[in-house]
Amino acid sequence: MTQNIAILGASGYTGAELIRLIATHPSMQIKALSGERKAGQPLAQVFPHFRHLDLPVLVKIVDMDFTDFDLAFCASPHKTSTQETAKLPRDL
Repeated sequence: MTQNIAILGASGYTGAELIRLIATHPSMQIKALSGERKAGQPLAQVFPHFRHLDLPVLVKIVDMDFTDFDLAFCASPHKTSTQETAKLPRDL
């Protein structure tokens, strides 16, 4: 069974590492990437080494529909992560 994944804070270093690990995972598919300041940009514009991957465009967290995901990884700075994860649906 494939898990649909969202990565919050995907435009930073930790987000890039998560993308690198998850992109080749056989049972995970990246469905959404957030990057607040980079929203609207393709990830390949931020990280050219990911241009070979078929990844979604970066969006703001408020624009994500969490009913579409099985898992969400948060790669934002600690304070931001604490604030944003408090807003996530409890069944995620």
